[in-house]
Amino acid sequence: MSRLDGVSLLSSSSPAPPTKIRARGRFLCLLTCATLSLLLFYALHPAPNPPPNYGALFLSLGSNETAAAHLRALTLHPHVAGTKANAVVARNVLDAFSSLSFPAHITPYSVLLSYPVHRSLSLSAPGRGVTSFSLKQETYPNDPYAAAAADAIPTFYAYAASGSVSAEAVYANYGREDDFAYLASRGVDVAGKVAVVRYGVIHCEDIAYNARAAGAAAAVVYTDPLQYGGAPGEGWWFPDARWLPPSGVQVGSLFRGLGDPTTPTWASSEGCERVSIEDAMASNAMPLIPALPVSARDAMEVHRALGGDVAPADWQGRQGGPVYHLGPGPAVLNLTYIGNDTMATIENVFAVIEGTEEPDRYVILGNHRDAWTFGAADPNSGTAAMIELAQRFSMLQKKGWRPRRTIIFCSWDAEEYGLTGSTEWVEENREMLSSRAVAYLNIDVSVTGPVFHPYATPQLDELLQETMKLVQDPDNSSQTVYNSWVKSNISPMIGRLGNGGSDFYSFVQQAGIPSTDMSFGEGRPFSSFS
Repeated sequence: MSRLDGVSLLSSSSPAPPTKIRARGRFLCLLTCATLSLLLFYALHPAPNPPPNYGALFLSLGSNETAAAHLRALTLHPHVAGTKANAVVARNVLDAFSSLSFPAHITPYSVLLSYPVHRSLSLSAPGRGVTSFSLKQETYPNDPYAAAAADAIPTFYAYAASGSVSAEAVYANYGREDDFAYLASRGVDVAGKVAVVRYGVIHCEDIAYNARAAGAAAAVVYTDPLQYGGAPGEGWWFPDARWLPPSGVQVGSLFRGLGDPTTPTWASSEGCERVSIEDAMASNAMPLIPALPVSARDAMEVHRALGGDVAPADWQGRQGGPVYHLGPGPAVLNLTYIGNDTMATIENVFAVIEGTEEPDRYVILGNHRDAWTFGAADPNSGTAAMIELAQRFSMLQKKGWRPRRTIIFCSWDAEEYGLTGSTEWVEENREMLSSRAVAYLNIDVSVTGPVFHPYATPQLDELLQETMKLVQDPDNSSQTVYNSWVKSNISPMIGRLGNGGSDFYSFVQQAGIPSTDMSFGEGRPFSSFS
């Protein structure tokens, strides 16, 4: 996700089990159909007379099971950017493209990434002694992937400053500027304290930035049951429901910039000029304070120990939980984080189908490959859809189809750290893309539920809606994706691709290329792209 923060919960991010593959494959097929239709409009060669119905032929090829098999192969192990496990996944994607007889290659970049070395957090308060938190996510009983989950990198925030802080805790709601302003208006001093903040409105990098701006010495961010625990009394979470278990943690990157921090605004090419790691980590785009993501269970212990005034009603948590107080203290948090901020190699994977009439005009389809853990939804549901799409194009080629324009498939690396792989490639090829690219079609989290969520630049609105009218909803054969979309929204509107969100950003903001991003999810999504 990431300017979409990654939910790192081991169990909910585990590989798609065989018993659940078919349903997920069905949703992947649905997204693939929608994406294909866009590509057909842009890229299909004008058909001969009598014209073969390549669109119908495409939809008849393959099966949901093939997309499901791709998803399972991609999510067998955690694969964070810059690790050997992610390099293995890169080779799997490369092999999948190469097996289709498409020219495929890997483009590497050396970039600054961040990994945890040591983390600790303890709570002390008068009359409560000292509570040391394990900072570990628990797998569920009889989890068949528990052994693979043990290979996951410990929960952390990429690029958090290394250091130790022992200070009183202050509750700062969602960590917005307005939240810290409210604390100041109530006379609650944040300076030198540990800000305790919940997810739900803004991204973790903005939470850390606002905490630092308010004078906090460190930040602890948690997933509040109000947003992530389901309805009061529901009492169910993964694998029995979609809600985050009490030990679940949401991780992410605290870098507020884009791309490689050592090459801001220019490509991280071999032999290029760079700023030093020290200077990059000291830039204002970095958090500059230690920070840790924690579970709801650990955060509730902190809330029970906090004193001070009772927080406002809209700052409170779920009914049945502890009453939230503002602090500061008497709860004291002792936090230590030591990170390894190091240069690492990332790998973008590409495959090309050359166009017949306009080979120097490009329709680009992209999805990132790296994940904080297994990536079953974010991002490899999209990776599986992209590979399935490539396979079906290969089948069409064997039946005589050729695209009018060149199609480029892109498997981006290190998106979770700051849209790094896509940003470096756009920076390296900006002039070429600005003059030759027709459109960029992004898939990130392709499926987490049945409701279609389209986003686009305005140039593609009409095309996107017309395409949705041509694609049948596989969950309801009596209507199209467009019909389902209209019925599921009170006021159906195509969302806008704004600040960050996913790998479309550099194509839109740096190269000015018309772009889309699509997903299937539950109900109305968070305003991830606003």
